[in-house]
Amino acid sequence: MTAAAIEFERVTKTYRKRLGGQEIPALTEVSFSVAPGRVCAFLGPNGAGKTTSISILMGFLYADWGKIRVLGCDPGDVKAKRRIGFVPENFSFYKHLNAEKLMRFHARLAEVAEEATSGLIRDLLAKVRLSGYEKLKIGRYSRGMVQRLGIAQSLIGDPELLVLDEPTSGLDPSGRKEVRDLLLALKNAGKTIFLSSHLLSEVEQLSDEAVIIDRGRVVRAGAMKDLLETGNQVEVVATEINEELATVLRELGAKVERSSQGVRIIVGSERKRELVERLWLQGSDVVRLNPVKGTLEDLYMKLVGKNDAA
Repeated sequence: MTAAAIEFERVTKTYRKRLGGQEIPALTEVSFSVAPGRVCAFLGPNGAGKTTSISILMGFLYADWGKIRVLGCDPGDVKAKRRIGFVPENFSFYKHLNAEKLMRFHARLAEVAEEATSGLIRDLLAKVRLSGYEKLKIGRYSRGMVQRLGIAQSLIGDPELLVLDEPTSGLDPSGRKEVRDLLLALKNAGKTIFLSSHLLSEVEQLSDEAVIIDRGRVVRAGAMKDLLETGNQVEVVATEINEELATVLRELGAKVERSSQGVRIIVGSERKRELVERLWLQGSDVVRLNPVKGTLEDLYMKLVGKNDAA
């Protein structure tokens, strides 16, 4: 059995204020795992414990209790760090450097062969649309350009695992699409991606699974397709339907929508067999029958939306 790329088992962390000795629980028995080659969305409102979890994962903080393994190593182990690319939510680079010099610095840290460095830097900067800006000082970069440079430097060592905290922050819609396309390419290349973002529609497109955390506890986790499965309604698309049957279906609580492509019917799962038989009897072909799925945003708002608004 393949070991998990990331494993949290009953991880607990409490912050203690020096004055008054007040204790503030940040994480309480947080457990989840991410298999190699998967894209996992790590979601939750502000203050839910996401940054604390990522800091523990990266070895910046220590947990008070629990087991954490990253690529088979303890957090902070150099053997694991060599195989991780990291983009924090808030970061800054040396403003007096340009992109090429910064990337060369990180290439040396990642022990990239000198003869391969120039070509690698050129390719990575092209991927994040920074070609032509290699010699411009980073202090003159826009927020979005700095963000793209951060993504490029995270890839310099060809990491197995990418830990990305709001990787599209500061980017315009076209920039977000380019980053999304890049992450999809990395996913197809077999990279493991642990992604924290508030852009739920983009996360839904990218992710194989999700972990939703609130008030330091995991409130839902699993494969994305299972999380979004409503389980009580089906969508039936048929070539045609007569008005008599449409009226009967509406009286039964079904939703009937006509378009140039056919008729879309949403009905309770318990009536799908009856509906299909009625359609066949009237001579209509059933083009598609699928469970109705919700959206990640709907699930998120149901679980933690009130806390996020607060």
